[in-house]
Amino acid sequence: MNARVLTCTKEYCASWLEEITRSKEWEVVLMPVPYTPLALANEFIVYSSPSGVEHMKLQKLVYISYGWWLSVFDHPVLSEAPEVWKHGPVFPSLYHVLKEHGNMPIRNVQQAIFNRPPDRVDDNDDEVLSLVRWVWGKYRHMSSFQLSDLTHETGSPWQITAESHGYSVPRHTPIPDYTIKAHYQSLLKEQLHEKTMAN
Repeated sequence: MNARVLTCTKEYCASWLEEITRSKEWEVVLMPVPYTPLALANEFIVYSSPSGVEHMKLQKLVYISYGWWLSVFDHPVLSEAPEVWKHGPVFPSLYHVLKEHGNMPIRNVQQAIFNRPPDRVDDNDDEVLSLVRWVWGKYRHMSSFQLSDLTHETGSPWQITAESHGYSVPRHTPIPDYTIKAHYQSLLKEQLHEKTMAN
């Protein structure tokens, strides 16, 4: 009998991984979630070929991916939380890798460290690759500034967090996952309602 394949992250499977690994009925495939923000950004860069995509737009696409993932899962898809910056949510590590590009389109996958391969999503991680593909299809038509407006409009996790600090936000202030999760779960419910009404 062929073993059934279970794909999950080490963090998500930790409580019962040892027990299920002993079972001959399952083959456990561990995915490297959480990824770096750069790993997701590089997937969007590939999708944007050959025209490329600006740094600001990448920041927002990665953030939106982070939010939609939390609408379904309790563990984050990235190793880093977004912070409250002036023009919306920003992942600091991604900023430092991409800032040299300014407002110019980025056409090639990027390396965080010169002697290491670029961070990418695992080829076998269907869930995360599907997320990236879906986010690109839904938001690629929007400009960097449209996405910036979207991610720090009234009622957004960025705005809620900034308001909680009286809009005088200390540096390196993260946007809490629970705030992001609640926001994107609300968006998910709206989408499901609209789909039900359409049918």
